[in-house]
Amino acid sequence: MSSFYASFLRLTAARFLWRILLSVLALFWALLVAFSAQSQPFPIGTRTITYQDPARNNRNIQTYLYYPATAAGANQPVANGQFPVVVIGHGFTMNYAPYIFWGNALAEAGYIVAIPNTETGFSPSHSAFAADMAFLVAKLYSENNNSNSPFYQHVQPDACIMGHSMGGGCTYLASQNNTNVSATITFAAAETNPSAIAAAANVSCPSLVFSGSADCVTPPAQHQIPIYNALPDCKAHVSLVGGGHCNFANPNFNCSLGESFCNPAGPPMPADTQRAITLLFVRPWLDRFLKTDYSAGLLFTTRFAQYESAGKITGSIACAPLPIELISFRLRKPRSGSIRLEWRTGSERDAHRFVVERSADGRQFESIGTVWANNVPSEYAFDDDRPLPGDNFYRLKMVDWNGQRTYSPVARERMETRSWRASFIANDRAMLLQADDSAAAPVECLMLYDAAGRLVWRQPLAGQFPPVRVPLPALTPGFYRIDLQTDRFIVPIPVVFP
Repeated sequence: MSSFYASFLRLTAARFLWRILLSVLALFWALLVAFSAQSQPFPIGTRTITYQDPARNNRNIQTYLYYPATAAGANQPVANGQFPVVVIGHGFTMNYAPYIFWGNALAEAGYIVAIPNTETGFSPSHSAFAADMAFLVAKLYSENNNSNSPFYQHVQPDACIMGHSMGGGCTYLASQNNTNVSATITFAAAETNPSAIAAAANVSCPSLVFSGSADCVTPPAQHQIPIYNALPDCKAHVSLVGGGHCNFANPNFNCSLGESFCNPAGPPMPADTQRAITLLFVRPWLDRFLKTDYSAGLLFTTRFAQYESAGKITGSIACAPLPIELISFRLRKPRSGSIRLEWRTGSERDAHRFVVERSADGRQFESIGTVWANNVPSEYAFDDDRPLPGDNFYRLKMVDWNGQRTYSPVARERMETRSWRASFIANDRAMLLQADDSAAAPVECLMLYDAAGRLVWRQPLAGQFPPVRVPLPALTPGFYRIDLQTDRFIVPIPVVFP
């Protein structure tokens, strides 16, 4: 009997282990399929658009664009979703062409890449080129709300400005005191006029600086290292051992000619190797700070240690660990006229507070409240009981006790305004205001504007609920606009006075 039971138990255990193995294999296969689906590169779309900057006498900025598309090719529709922006500045006497490599590599990874083709001559204006780069960030943000743009509803309001050589120096000119910029990356950045070194001190976003130890055009000791030292934290410096000046881009005659007049220091790193290693660090830097992928930050530091140990790079990382790891951030409408922000953290270390910020356009944010951190993994909520009419963009500014801050992704919720109607009461020189929803907010004030936009009449209403009858002054027949002000929003109503 004991032999029978022993055999029975062995058979049962074997079946049990076999089922566990099958379950593990099934889970592994599902995860592999999911990971592969997520990591599939996008088809690359291309466009050439000449934008005009009205602030600089409609200056023409010819721009080559590379983006995630529904199919590969010129002028293809943008793929579903919203994508961060990368603007790339070219080197001295160069143009967009040597940077097609970067346009393609980043577009297939889910970024909208813009390369301005301006200031390509022998007497470039560094200030003008930097202004072109900063303009393209703001312009592409605005294209998200332009229904006539191919990028309508496809632009995530997070951007990195990148640049090579002259474009690297101009990156800091474009990014200083610029809240539109979420990160910077530069390759063999050159000192500029005005000074890129001075501008770097005013760049408040995470900055990645690349240099080549064999660069004799912009030697690191005179260019990239002073820039790096001037940058605030968070920053990283990657020096490629044997890396040259020109090999951060595709081959270019003008760049190679300039490099031929100096003596590179040490044996050169092959051009393809230099670009491949550089891309291995660029991708996780962008993913971490533009897509809020925390695992990409770990990948960056892991690769840094690996390539430093292999003697391929030297450098340093001065990015302190983030105080807060954000797991989720979402918006809901728990009740009429309110938007609730909900978020969950995976870890909190020396965390101080969450500042809730709101914007009407996704670019200019203001603080609307503060939630204190618990310093343990937690779930949080914040109710915005006075949302803006139309689009509301929200983000969290996460601050630790030392003042270090980072931002959540931007989330959007739309608050539909009440449907209001204005009608004139015959023979009574009065107007009746009605709303489709009887629970509409009370009316605080009416302001009447003529066709030229001049305020011609104002009437306080002290919080009356619709329907509201309002006596009118003597008016000339014609077109007018009524701004109906509640305690939460202003609703414009076009009217014709008979």
